[in-house]
Amino acid sequence: MRKIELLSPAGNFECLKAAVNNGANAVYLGGKNFSARAFANNFDEEELIRAIEYAHLHNVRIFVTLNTLLTENELNNAVKMADFYYHHNVDALLIQDLGLYYILKEKYPDFELHCSTQMHVHNVEGVITAKKLGFKRVVLARESDIDLIRQACKQGIEVETFVHGAICVSYSGQCLMSSSSKNRSANKGMCAQCCRLKYSLFDEHNKRINTDTDYLISPRDMFLINDIPELIEAGVSSFKIEGRMKSAAYVGYVTRMYRKAIDCYLEGKSFSLSDDELYNLKVLFNREFTNDLLYDRKNIFGQKTPNHLGVRIGKVISYKDGSALIKLDHDLAQFDGIRINDFGCIVNRLYKNGLLVNKAEKGDTVSIETKTYVKGDVFKTLDHLLEKQIENSPLKKLPLDLSVSLYPGQQAKVKLSCNGLEMLYQSDITVQQAKNAPLNNETVSKQFSKLNDTIYYLEKINVDTKDSFLPVKDLNTIRREAIDAFNNYRLNSFKRQIISTDYETHDLKQQINDGPLVQSDDYISDKDRKYKINYVINKDSQYCSEKDAVISEFGGLLKEYDHKIAYYTLNVCNSYAYEFLMRLGFEKIVLSSELHENEINDLIVSFKKRNNLDIYPYILKKGDRVLMYIKTNPFDRYISGDHLYHLNDGNNEYQIRKNKGLTEIFEYYSSDINTENTNILPLNINS
Repeated sequence: MRKIELLSPAGNFECLKAAVNNGANAVYLGGKNFSARAFANNFDEEELIRAIEYAHLHNVRIFVTLNTLLTENELNNAVKMADFYYHHNVDALLIQDLGLYYILKEKYPDFELHCSTQMHVHNVEGVITAKKLGFKRVVLARESDIDLIRQACKQGIEVETFVHGAICVSYSGQCLMSSSSKNRSANKGMCAQCCRLKYSLFDEHNKRINTDTDYLISPRDMFLINDIPELIEAGVSSFKIEGRMKSAAYVGYVTRMYRKAIDCYLEGKSFSLSDDELYNLKVLFNREFTNDLLYDRKNIFGQKTPNHLGVRIGKVISYKDGSALIKLDHDLAQFDGIRINDFGCIVNRLYKNGLLVNKAEKGDTVSIETKTYVKGDVFKTLDHLLEKQIENSPLKKLPLDLSVSLYPGQQAKVKLSCNGLEMLYQSDITVQQAKNAPLNNETVSKQFSKLNDTIYYLEKINVDTKDSFLPVKDLNTIRREAIDAFNNYRLNSFKRQIISTDYETHDLKQQINDGPLVQSDDYISDKDRKYKINYVINKDSQYCSEKDAVISEFGGLLKEYDHKIAYYTLNVCNSYAYEFLMRLGFEKIVLSSELHENEINDLIVSFKKRNNLDIYPYILKKGDRVLMYIKTNPFDRYISGDHLYHLNDGNNEYQIRKNKGLTEIFEYYSSDINTENTNILPLNINS
């Protein structure tokens, strides 16, 4: 059976160790810049070198996220970071930006590249395109259902799917809500999580609609631990846990549970979570769990709260003088975190029968100090003892086989073997002839078994010695040096391979200033022709059969048309991405709507300097701009028909419409970029 990878997140070094020691086969993390989780702690260069060494010595691969869009001025630094990762043996890069892909594939053809979920690979054609472009792996959109996953896994490229953690309400790489309202681009790793905010819903007459929650577009958390067998049988190569912003305890325990689920399947055993294990997963973090996206069901919205729910452990039965009396249905300990409606705190003092206690159990009545009136159910949001237990779990050790050869007049030799790798170490220390008491197997074995300060445990040892002698300190020196040499040998054993490409390119041609583009209904028009728009969300890989077309998503990049336009949803942000699309035959390219005028001018100047050709990029000048493409409709239970509705967050108003089976949240957009500049041309959407 093929290898099944469990891929865990690491926002810092403690999380990385937790992932490794609880069974991850690979860990993904970010550097200090250009990572889609910009607000995680992330790793500086020294920390990254330590992380790579720690992981590789434990036979765990390291993937680095370099998966944000890059402007012209950012691209050079991103390439420098990639160069650092390459020369320090990072196993793979997750990327989003097409310009970065274009550079890296030329500069480092043996650097393993993965399509980040930010690249918006959400159909089979996208998987095929990734393979032709020389990617080793695609991270499918979280919205992918089991049928799509099965088809994707038949395309001869590794497929990675998310199995646990936060769900983006919009298709990744296509969410502009944070950029629009907060000036924090999700495509730059700075998502403000607008989906977790409160919204009011209004009808076409601007009348507010009654809803049972204000958190209208806040999704639950993905939870596919019981679906692991079906996903393995579908052909998934890697199971990804979300959570680079989470604690080490969370990373460690979630990794441990999914490791258990995978191993049970591989060993032919059934798997189910115990009540305690499910409790632990929920108390570590949950917004309610769901597997609905996997089976193309609609109910992914929890909507009780956008934050960690925790686990219900009791109820407030009275409140008096700053003290809440609680009847417990579950244990509660000092330093646990609790939430009662909108009130939350750490339980620094816990009283039972008027006495301070460290812990209380189910059925007990306890009191805590709150300093504010509270009533209702009590939820535990942090289990202090559980977190300590997870953090103190045993470190992962690897089995080591040793063969020690000690003969008088010869240099000491040690053969080391671990997980299929074998090395012979020859010491500079020469073995002495025994005069009185020669070394015996027991003495040598005892000294070479002292591996507590290493990542190994002794599986077996064979000692070959006769009439020889060495002081104990020399035996210890030989052991330490042999282990160090073996570690270096293992660190150098991680090999790269070139992943070939399979697509045709076009020569660069001088672009012509053809004037503005106008979008109306399903077409974009210039002065000579109409281009049929291939929709941004194209789950079934259905591309138009007309001669001239607009390509809106990754899966259509290699499609052949007489004339084709690259839409702004392809997120072109720099001159290398622009050049790459020109070489794929695109005659007109609409840049990302997140670019500023100076960034566009930098792109134009850089392209001209490098290729001695003028280019005429288009921008979205005005019209309806979609901020979110939502697979499921959060508003179905409140609205009917095809009337226009809108959301309001107290500061901003957004329109809602149903389109091609999806829900679009959009705004009227008007760019302040000067398109009278002869090199920047407008795309106007009739709205």
